[in-house]
Amino acid sequence: MPANAVVTDEMIRRYDEDGVVLIRKALSPVWLDLIEMGVKRNLTNPGPQATRYFEGKPGEFYDDHCNYDNVPEYRRLIEDSPIADMMRRLLRTQQLWLFYDQIFVKEGGWSRPTPWHQDTPYFIAEGKQLGSAWITLDSVSGDEALEFIPGSHCGPLYNGANFDGAEANAPWYEGGDMPRLPDINADRAKWNIVSWPVERGDILFLHPSILHGGAQMREGGRRRTMSIRFFGDDVRYVERPGKPAPPFFGISEVLKPGDPLRHPYFPRIRA
Repeated sequence: MPANAVVTDEMIRRYDEDGVVLIRKALSPVWLDLIEMGVKRNLTNPGPQATRYFEGKPGEFYDDHCNYDNVPEYRRLIEDSPIADMMRRLLRTQQLWLFYDQIFVKEGGWSRPTPWHQDTPYFIAEGKQLGSAWITLDSVSGDEALEFIPGSHCGPLYNGANFDGAEANAPWYEGGDMPRLPDINADRAKWNIVSWPVERGDILFLHPSILHGGAQMREGGRRRTMSIRFFGDDVRYVERPGKPAPPFFGISEVLKPGDPLRHPYFPRIRA
């Protein structure tokens, strides 16, 4: 089905205003099987950015990113599946570039909730036409779902969360002028928090500046998720007050803040 039939004008409006939209049954089993094959290959052959967080502790999980060039299944998914067309329509961009791909694997036991955060503070990218496609291979129940604060992608941009810190909102950067993340869980009633159970085949599309968190995992469960991060015409290079993630080594040698984000690191997926 063409993207303009799947992504309605109402979805585009909600993405603009809320920063998040869930599209049910967006991927057929063929594409989900392809992701599974790619994740298996990725786990067998980890990339240079692979990390195990909280290793040896409750809540340990695996994270790897920037494997478009190394995992042919990811490359075919990003280039040939409907995901890029849906993302381009939601962003209302003429051209679409891949920022980077990322997988998270949590299995074998209880996993702690992800702290509240925005993704953009870690990025070397800023602009309205940013988007992530969040795909799960394992259905997520309501009490395990990601949570969002609609409209928070419009500002302010907070300091990143230090996921290894003792405090959930401990700052990622020591310098700069980004305000510290509020402690959202300390007064949840103050915030308009939304979430949805997500089934295999659904896609959550979110602006990376939206405040989001949660997605704990039950004891004995398993969750394999993939985020594909894209950007459109208006996105510019930005420098952060510390080490961004992923680092994209050497990019500051060829781009200056405010330049369009164009570099061989970022293949153009739709023109």
